[in-house]
Amino acid sequence: MSKRQTKNSPPLVGNSSPSSTSSSSSSSGEISKKKLKKIEQKANRPKILVERPLSNLKFGGLVAFFIFLVGFYIYLRINPLYHNGDNNKNNNNNNLNNTNTNNIIDDINLMKKIENGLKDITNYKEWNEECKNKTIAVGYNTNLDLVVDAIELMDRLKLKSSIHNRPMSKEIIKSLDDFEQTFSHYFKSGSAAERMIQDEDTFNSILAAALQSHSKQFYTGGNAGIMANRLVADHCNVYLGGIIGKKLKELLSPSVSIIGYQSEHGEEFDEIHLIMEYNKQSKWGAVSPPRSNRFIISRDNTNSHLMTMESFHQEIEKKQPDLLLLSGLHLLTEEAQERRVNDMVNLLKQIPYNSDPSNFLNHPSLNVPIHLELASIASPSYINLLAKKIIPFVDSVGLNEQELGFIYVSTGGKKFSLDDFKEPSVNVVVNALLHIMETSLNFANNSVDDNIMGDFGIPTMSKQRSLTRIHFHYLSFHLIITKTYSQWSPKLTSASVAASSIEATYQACRFNSVELLLPLSVEVDYRYTPGATKSIIINPSSPVTTWQDSGYEFHLAPVLVCKSPLKTVGLGDSISTMGFLYQTIKSNDS
Repeated sequence: MSKRQTKNSPPLVGNSSPSSTSSSSSSSGEISKKKLKKIEQKANRPKILVERPLSNLKFGGLVAFFIFLVGFYIYLRINPLYHNGDNNKNNNNNNLNNTNTNNIIDDINLMKKIENGLKDITNYKEWNEECKNKTIAVGYNTNLDLVVDAIELMDRLKLKSSIHNRPMSKEIIKSLDDFEQTFSHYFKSGSAAERMIQDEDTFNSILAAALQSHSKQFYTGGNAGIMANRLVADHCNVYLGGIIGKKLKELLSPSVSIIGYQSEHGEEFDEIHLIMEYNKQSKWGAVSPPRSNRFIISRDNTNSHLMTMESFHQEIEKKQPDLLLLSGLHLLTEEAQERRVNDMVNLLKQIPYNSDPSNFLNHPSLNVPIHLELASIASPSYINLLAKKIIPFVDSVGLNEQELGFIYVSTGGKKFSLDDFKEPSVNVVVNALLHIMETSLNFANNSVDDNIMGDFGIPTMSKQRSLTRIHFHYLSFHLIITKTYSQWSPKLTSASVAASSIEATYQACRFNSVELLLPLSVEVDYRYTPGATKSIIINPSSPVTTWQDSGYEFHLAPVLVCKSPLKTVGLGDSISTMGFLYQTIKSNDS
């Protein structure tokens, strides 16, 4: 290296090599000193940086990376960490996001976030004054509930399990064999069910064994009785119609005003319903149920003919209640069904109704909202009768997964079978609720032309009372569907479904040891775009999700499921009661 070529200097240009440079001392005449100086100045001159645009290759790389990020974000939205990937292929992918044990989430912080989110939506608190100036009438069925452990009772009766022999569900139980088979059928799936015992000797033998049970307890029974007790707990003024004897009167809250009924002989007595409860740890034969539930039997002559119905309606005509909650239709015997349903149709026509939305609430002399709570019915012909004559002409209906499935199939639903309703996905429920809403509107023979037109030509309410709200309650989620532009406030509907979710968990275990069975992301069919699906994302901090489809609005709330529930019987009645109360009475605070 020459003395003038420093470490950071570039090599001297030209054809010279180190060896040729060293020999330049003998040929100094070839390169003059002046020329050498110019070369050195040029070599040491600072480089000028020229700004150039990004090459096409670099720009393309950035675009590809950005597209990847967007695609990954969309993937996470559709397939979150809690997404259920095990769709039910046996149902042609219609039973989307089916709730099963693979979806169980029991993170304590997440559970608390959902609980607080539900309470924020409802403005939840212990009620003191909000219902004290409201009157609510509740009918028609009351009874005395005798609750026993199901397996203990079956052992006392010395009955053997027929679960592995394909036990059949009987509409009416006539023998101990019918009783065992029907219980086994519903125990295997963990489904709630209720049946009438036709044979008196059969019922008496079962009742005698139940009364000897170490686990026996007596409670207020009947949908109407349970709803009445729940309402007075929130300081509502309640009138209850039903058959009420000495023991039941002791169990009812003293705040309940009883609309009396006496038998033909004048005596007061209690009708007893036997509630057989079991949990997930129960074993009948070699089978344990997938969830805690109950099986109910009765031989109830009063409620099976709705004998208290006329006296109840005569009394409420004087009281002018703000709300009317009805139940007990599932108890009617086959021979009484059509006659008593027709009687009820005539009585409902006498309930004040006004199509002006401003009169829907707070004007009982003009309009009284009616909610009908359904229960287990096994007869397709009877379900069809109710679907045509009663359900279309009440404002609101409450039901669970079994009742929803029976109505859907019995009224011509083809997409799903009864098996799809044992552990229904949100998608199955959405489709079934839409089917019932549209079927009810067809039965009611309503059309847009028959509606009162509001601002901008938007239909508001029908000229005759019609079904515009269904409250579905299931183990892992609740869903309310309302007709768009109807009398129901979307804000209050969200509060209603949140309140019902809180009620379910609070009544079952006071929020102790709970888990989430509903995935935080589910897919539902979206009829606005035929063949498309819609992703429903649940935000734990505000867990009620709302969307619209085909003229209806949906409000979905998860339920925090109790691992060891303290009770199962009557939960549906309390759930629907609180939901309807938040949907109506709470409107005064909105």
